[in-house]
Amino acid sequence: MRANFSEIMESIQGEGLLVGTRQIFLRFAGCNLRCSYCDTAWSLSETAECRFYPKTGNRNPIQYIKNPIGIMQVAELIKNFSSLWISFTGGEPLLCADYIRELALILRPKGYKFLLESNGTLCEQLAVCISYLDMISMDFKLPSATGRNLWEEHRCFLLRAREKPGYVKIVITAKSSCQELDRAVGIINGIDKSIPLILQPAAPYGSVHAPLMEDVLKMQEIAMKSLDDVRVIPQVHRLINLI
Repeated sequence: MRANFSEIMESIQGEGLLVGTRQIFLRFAGCNLRCSYCDTAWSLSETAECRFYPKTGNRNPIQYIKNPIGIMQVAELIKNFSSLWISFTGGEPLLCADYIRELALILRPKGYKFLLESNGTLCEQLAVCISYLDMISMDFKLPSATGRNLWEEHRCFLLRAREKPGYVKIVITAKSSCQELDRAVGIINGIDKSIPLILQPAAPYGSVHAPLMEDVLKMQEIAMKSLDDVRVIPQVHRLINLI
């Protein structure tokens, strides 16, 4: 079994509840969405080669590995990294749900744990590999970021994802509205009000503008009326200049 990757590396997790922990990142190539704030545009489509960074947190040196990459080859590439946490990220990793399941079966006996970072729209694909995951990070996509209404896809995904520990992340841009956030919070609350919600202010990127912090705090206040745990966490890896 083989899959296309855009990057394989070890660095510091800069988002969500595991922020600050060292993780191995397996960034799958290919995505079913096109979000305005996406800062990994190179991972949206399959490429001929995967970039592999053997030095933790550093883009140099760099090696280029021919795609697609087999499961045992991935295991060999990451064996010298120190972390036992693996992040399946992208792109959208659940486009390769079968591969995730098989890779986890191989690596679990070696002590690895698995975080899935998903856009939260592929409920059926999640069912394929959820048994092998340790934590799920679900991105809740607001219509202002995607131009699409994904409320029901997110509801279905979150209903299944709550089988595992995890959290919901919402990226807040200058275009995000309190109305759409309130609807997202309502969906989360209707499933489980104890699910942690991370509000992540978007970093300026291309045509995307960062939100005003007063707007982010207002949104946090709105969410706190319905949910037990609402946090504002920026992309920490960018603040400390790590890949």
